[in-house]
Amino acid sequence: MSAPIPLPGQHRPSGVVDESSADPDTIRTEVGSLLNQLTIESADDEGSEAVDSEALARDASLLDRAHEVLVRALTTVDKT
Repeated sequence: MSAPIPLPGQHRPSGVVDESSADPDTIRTEVGSLLNQLTIESADDEGSEAVDSEALARDASLLDRAHEVLVRALTTVDKT
């Protein structure tokens, strides 16, 4: 016996589908806007610099929001 393979968005409630959340241009704009607000740059291999914990928390929140935009878009596409 094998378990069914979960699909993206299956854990979210079905119902009203907001098709605007699947518009590619809207998704690019929203995710791009969030990513443009990131403040921490990737560190080079030569040395490790101290990272501001508040900036790290803020960037983590922005990345989480961008992830939610993408998940919502995938959910919308899977439900239609």
